[in-house]
Amino acid sequence: MWPDVARRSFIVGTLAVASPWASVQAAEPLTIGAARGTINFAIGDSRLFRTTGTFRDWQGKVRVDEADVPRSAVEVTVRTGSIEMLDEQQTTMMKNDDFFDVERFPEMLFRSVQIERTGESTLKVQGFITLRGITRPMTLDVSVTDRRPDAPPGKRYARFRGTGSLKRSEFGMTKFVDVVGDTVDISITTDAWR
Repeated sequence: MWPDVARRSFIVGTLAVASPWASVQAAEPLTIGAARGTINFAIGDSRLFRTTGTFRDWQGKVRVDEADVPRSAVEVTVRTGSIEMLDEQQTTMMKNDDFFDVERFPEMLFRSVQIERTGESTLKVQGFITLRGITRPMTLDVSVTDRRPDAPPGKRYARFRGTGSLKRSEFGMTKFVDVVGDTVDISITTDAWR
């Protein structure tokens, strides 16, 4: 995904001093968030030990440049304390310092660095996710449906669905990796509105 370590270091350094919004002036500004969308995830490498959850509090902004897709950008902030698992015991466990450590790290952030069109209604969004104070590259495969470019303010401009995965061990969440597995599959479905 990002084989060039020097390039990765450069991009991470750039993120610290510049936001992608600064260079996207003519793009359409849109809002996304939990009010009209979901972030769900599944943990585990096998169906036997696979468990699912969601985040109830998140928001983001998207800038869509129809004329020059690579100038588009997305940024999402998730409140880690809003995690919700299948039962209360799991939810409490995921909030503790073995996992999301929500008291020390109340937010996680995804910020795009490159967006490319892969089909008529599909995009590849490359960026970085920061979780538990650790930043790693992440790629999302995104589909765009129900586009309404003439939508008035407050109404749906488009619907986005993004999928990606990460290794939780890369963010210091190693407890039960040998039992449950390391892979976390993420699914984001949201309306974007003006």
